[in-house]
Amino acid sequence: MKNNFYYNKTKFFTLLLLLISIYSIQAQMSGNQAYRNRNSYENNRPVLSDVKHFYATDSTMVINVNVLMNKKADQFKITLGLNDEAESPKKAIENMNIRIQNFIKRLGVLGINKDDFYVDFISQTKVYDVSLSDDKKLISEKIKGFEIKKNIIIKTNDHSKIEKIIYEASDYQIYDIIKIDYMNTNLEKIHQDLMTEASKIAKWKKEDYFKRFKKEIIGTPTMNSGFNYVFPSSQYQQYTAYESSDFDLLRGYNNNDLMIKKMEKKGKTFYYEGTPYNGFDKVINNEDPEIGIQYIINMSIKYDFKKNR
Repeated sequence: MKNNFYYNKTKFFTLLLLLISIYSIQAQMSGNQAYRNRNSYENNRPVLSDVKHFYATDSTMVINVNVLMNKKADQFKITLGLNDEAESPKKAIENMNIRIQNFIKRLGVLGINKDDFYVDFISQTKVYDVSLSDDKKLISEKIKGFEIKKNIIIKTNDHSKIEKIIYEASDYQIYDIIKIDYMNTNLEKIHQDLMTEASKIAKWKKEDYFKRFKKEIIGTPTMNSGFNYVFPSSQYQQYTAYESSDFDLLRGYNNNDLMIKKMEKKGKTFYYEGTPYNGFDKVINNEDPEIGIQYIINMSIKYDFKKNR
């Protein structure tokens, strides 16, 4: 009886450990992205219109086609921000221009010439400070100086130069990386390629329908199409992966002594996740890991039928 008890107990714990192991494996496969804020995540996702890919009556047929293309960018534009503060606007501009000119010389070493960048004047603002009177009864606000802000916009067709530009900029106290734009110069060709792919799919859907149903088309079909693109800047999601304690004690004995709770820093992780592929008839370059621009074409073709008597 006793041996039977230990046998059943051992069997129970073995089964329990097995279930925990299976759960752990499944959890790891989802990745830490499971910690993301699902509400904000879903609200920011590009959503494909909920349209029927195929619709027909006794007098009409509408074929809908959706195609997505992942395309590497062939040109990039990086915007860097810098500021300088001095007792006068003139002095602040002089100090900033020295930094900019030296940085531009360094850009030349990277093969970036004067046609590849632009310096944009952003703002000139007063900087205020406060002073305390001798009797320490009056706090007065006064102008401390002026702050000048400018942006340097740099274009390059070499993705590897972006990090080099940021690396060199740090030597001139340029730390603000405002944004990086992804661009394609052959937008018309991309549009035409997507139209060609969508037309092939529409033709296949039409032929498939007529194999199943004997209909006679009258008149000329009508067509509508839409062309959209999604840039990487809107496709990044974030999460913070951590587990907090079950309870927190913020006050001392009799709830009189206020206690300060010092929190550990929880790092946020950002990752790229493009437009979901569900709802598309075809996705081009879906195996390419390099982040680029997503192009979407929607095509709708309407046919009129001769009604059967």
